[in-house]
Amino acid sequence: MIVGAGFAGARAAITLRAEGFDGRVLLLGDEPVRPYDRVTLSKHYLYGKPGLHSLFVHDETFYAAHNIELRVSTPVVAVDVGAWQVELASGERIGYDALLLTTGCEPRRWAGPGSGLGGVHYLRTLADADRLRAALVAAAAHSGRLVVVGTGWIGCEIAAAARELGIDVALVGRSSVPLEHQLGARMAGFYRDLHAEHGVELYGGREVTELRGQGSVRAVVLSDGTVLPADVVVFGIGARPRVGLARAAGLTVDNGIMTDAQFATSAPRVFAAGDVANVWNGAQGRRTRLEHWAAALRQGPAAARAMLGDRHPYSQIPFFFTDQYDVWMEFTGETAGADEFVTRTLPGDRAFIAFWLRGGRLAAGMNVNIKGIPDLVGALISGGRRINARALADPDIPLADTVLSY
Repeated sequence: MIVGAGFAGARAAITLRAEGFDGRVLLLGDEPVRPYDRVTLSKHYLYGKPGLHSLFVHDETFYAAHNIELRVSTPVVAVDVGAWQVELASGERIGYDALLLTTGCEPRRWAGPGSGLGGVHYLRTLADADRLRAALVAAAAHSGRLVVVGTGWIGCEIAAAARELGIDVALVGRSSVPLEHQLGARMAGFYRDLHAEHGVELYGGREVTELRGQGSVRAVVLSDGTVLPADVVVFGIGARPRVGLARAAGLTVDNGIMTDAQFATSAPRVFAAGDVANVWNGAQGRRTRLEHWAAALRQGPAAARAMLGDRHPYSQIPFFFTDQYDVWMEFTGETAGADEFVTRTLPGDRAFIAFWLRGGRLAAGMNVNIKGIPDLVGALISGGRRINARALADPDIPLADTVLSY
């Protein structure tokens, strides 16, 4: 049984079949649609591309064809780990031999004055995206104005999508520049300039103190007293792992559902994966909870194999990507503790690779408008060998040749 019919859950279900499991596979989701890829919701989907045909993980006939029982609009309200059963909102109880929780995250809500006004949006589900897209299309048609609160990935991607629709956008955040927490000051400056170049008004180092309006939002008040006119407001201020089921069932919870390196929770036969899972990651030597498509992509299948008895420990280098305007970026590794920064400029529009080193060894790499790099960067990180920083900066030297011989 898999509770949570998102990307991680769908990947786990099909992996069970691919690995030869011929027993019952039940995939339960509380949304009214089959599993889809959330990653595109804040990108192309908001401005009309690529459409539903490439949004869903599999076509409508896929699950039946693979003997996967997909039940949508089926919330699970309780897990009884002693009886090895789950209880549905309908009152039905279903037993399991192994249970995988892929319940994901939910947006953090802003609770200040005016939070209940119309025109205030969050983005997590397809229904959220449909409502927001309708609001943005209406704003574009009537010269409306959008205020995005939050300068992380979601906020920046929504701002870029709105500009693609021709909407005036203000981007507000606690950090002095967008993505500073995620990328550090140097690369955050690159994205600050990118958004400014596309006409986004940036209000860094500030918070929202009040929303004003009669029925619907009309203005956003910032902590320095600035008042921004607004027809649509989107909060992208982080997410919380959906651990209610797990906590009520008595599972160990701390910044997500705690698991070992094989996705096993503190309860027998219960596993967790994806955004909700706080997993021991051998590649990092610590616990990690990742809120990104890559976590679902990798952890769903790995957890499925663990349910079948494969006890190979999880070990993955963090990876994420973003698509804003004409800039496509992939990031591999992590920058914590880095003490050296190198860039390699490549032919093409805004094409470059940024590298972070820690103690002479590669810690992270960020490739912009050039593909085929993450596997190479990942191999250098995993290898743990000392790197020639000057060679990293030279586009004529293959990345594999930047490793020092001592």
